[in-house]
Amino acid sequence: ILLLMAKEWTLLVLCGILGSGLSAKPSWFKNISADLFKSPGDILVGGLFPINELTSDLSKRVKPDDLECNRISTYGLSLTLAMKFSLDEINSKENLLPGITLGFESYDTCMQPAVVMRPVLQLLTKESTEELDVTCNYTDYKPRVIAIIGPSNSELVPVIGKLIGFFLIPLISYGATSDMFSDKETFPSFMRTVPSDRWQVVAIVQLLKQFGWNWVSVVGSDDEYGQKGQQQFSSMANEESICVAYQGLIPVYSDPVQAVNEILNRIVDAKVGVVVVFSLSNPARNFFIEVIKRNMTGVWVASTAWALNELVSTLPGINSIGTVLAFADITRPLDLFTPYIRELFTKMEGTQIPQQPDTEISPLDNPCTRCSYLSQANVSMVEIKLVQRSVFSVYTAVYCVAHALHDLLGCNATHCALNPKTDNVYPWQLLRSLQKVSVDLEGVNFKFDKEGNPSFGYDVMQWNFNDTTVLFDVIGYFYQNLTINENNITWHTKNAVVLSLLSPEIKPNLTTAFRQESVRFLIKTKRSHFLIQLLYTLSSFIYQIVCITEFPEKSSDQLENIRGRGSLFVILGCCGVQAGLCGWYAQEAPSLTKYVASLEVTYVKTFLRCPVEPMLNFGLMLGFNVMLALVSFMATFMALKPPGQYNLARDITISSLSYCVMWVMFIPIYTSLNDKDKSIAQVGISLLSNIGLVAAYFFPKCQLLVKHPELNTDDHFRTFLEGVPPTPPEES
Repeated sequence: ILLLMAKEWTLLVLCGILGSGLSAKPSWFKNISADLFKSPGDILVGGLFPINELTSDLSKRVKPDDLECNRISTYGLSLTLAMKFSLDEINSKENLLPGITLGFESYDTCMQPAVVMRPVLQLLTKESTEELDVTCNYTDYKPRVIAIIGPSNSELVPVIGKLIGFFLIPLISYGATSDMFSDKETFPSFMRTVPSDRWQVVAIVQLLKQFGWNWVSVVGSDDEYGQKGQQQFSSMANEESICVAYQGLIPVYSDPVQAVNEILNRIVDAKVGVVVVFSLSNPARNFFIEVIKRNMTGVWVASTAWALNELVSTLPGINSIGTVLAFADITRPLDLFTPYIRELFTKMEGTQIPQQPDTEISPLDNPCTRCSYLSQANVSMVEIKLVQRSVFSVYTAVYCVAHALHDLLGCNATHCALNPKTDNVYPWQLLRSLQKVSVDLEGVNFKFDKEGNPSFGYDVMQWNFNDTTVLFDVIGYFYQNLTINENNITWHTKNAVVLSLLSPEIKPNLTTAFRQESVRFLIKTKRSHFLIQLLYTLSSFIYQIVCITEFPEKSSDQLENIRGRGSLFVILGCCGVQAGLCGWYAQEAPSLTKYVASLEVTYVKTFLRCPVEPMLNFGLMLGFNVMLALVSFMATFMALKPPGQYNLARDITISSLSYCVMWVMFIPIYTSLNDKDKSIAQVGISLLSNIGLVAAYFFPKCQLLVKHPELNTDDHFRTFLEGVPPTPPEES
């Protein structure tokens, strides 16, 4: 009995020890600072987060500061706190950066290009100052921070990425996924802890192929993220014989309702069952509001930007839209994050200082004045699914900086060879270390490739609806290749498995069929045809003017040649040259059949303009006409007007001038038109200008012949030639 009691007590004590150990807070929690956005350190890391949301109308902005971001974004604030948590945890690990403390400064971007510039300029100021130096040598320039974590989306990177790249300060984004940032010549210091959209497109195409869906629509937000994603998807889908029946863009900066309804009409007309939505969260919300109103159902493939976003998943009636298959960045749970936030908010409750209502504080000093009132009641904001999955990307970015610094400073478990307090450490040096860093975090190995992209992919998830809530269930994963368990999918559509296929007669030869069935051509009359006619309204008269003006004493005797065989020879000669050039151009140019066969079809219906190839032949053909036209125009000024008689050359001057004026007016109109209207306008101006030229030349003569037919004789023409000599120009 005593032995049994001893065992029971031993077991009880062990359980008590283990239990207390599991429930105890880490010792470093007691050192948490209540300052959410700034912390001093030997080395500073900058942060760009969407802490607030825009509350003013950008269209009414007059002055640079006419911007208001007065609504807190709990998602953006949670990501800011994730950076604070990561740095506090790093500073607690004595073997990572021994003897060195990492500090931080976090700023609000409001997800607006006009807002993000101010904090970026602040982060670029010289170390320990508020000044941004202009110097000839930035190699030895030490900015305020060693690296910048952010921004959250692709819209902001083009605005700040090139500027930060000039200084070669590492810019590590936890949310910007556009593939254009993989270009290291344009964005040399950009890196990210989320996969590029190029891989997301590959994953989506593989998903469509797995289910045999080859007749789909794609909708994107009308911004950098949506446009690039849509373009890449359409191109890759075409390569894999998947037809994109319709493409549409959701307006971002204007009222989207009318455009969204037009998009939905086109989707219905195309009779597709699967729609890929490559959009940011706000445009996606606007899109699905209209989908719910129409009671539309289908399969919606969600890109990472809105896949887990509560703006969409909490819409009333969202459970009626059908099946949502979503891609989300691979992530790992951070077990200490929520307890850390609870401890932080508890500490803030005990140190709250009432904010004076009339006190103006710069967003650079405090991006969230109302955050001082955070309490334990607000801990739930970091417990939502989207935040829990997103904080790992921020956590990874911060740890990459810390491990790269560990290598750069020559650290071991007890000390570092370089001390940032006495030794110069530059951002461009850290960038080289980041490119080689390899980190193991929560069982995941992370490193950057040569383009600054991460070494992991996506979770494939499905939305499952439970009354009024949405559950995000993992059904597969993707890293270079898709792995998915179809048995785990619950179809929320009328059919157990959705069919989104081409009709049988089109399916066997997708590319050929769509070249034949989708394509409409506007065959325009070649301008050279009209120019040959122009050459025939001009060449005879330039010959007559030169003869009459330069050889007036011989013109009377050679009148028959001037008006007959001579003109005919000139016309035939010039037309022969032009016909040869036109024939050469037509022979060398690709046939319409070959041109269509060589097209990369990424559409169902489009307008195609006739190709202008080869350019050398085309240029010579037009150049010959231009030369003759200019010579003809200038020759008209050789003929001086005899007193009291009609000037033969002035009709040519006026007709040529009218022709030129029409084409000059046409240029600005042409540049503002789309491809279809450009071709129509070009045909129209060709006809109009040539008709105008002929009318301007022949109308005065026709009027003269109708009213005075007795003057249409050879004798009258000789009188014109032999009459009063031309009046010489007056001397100045």
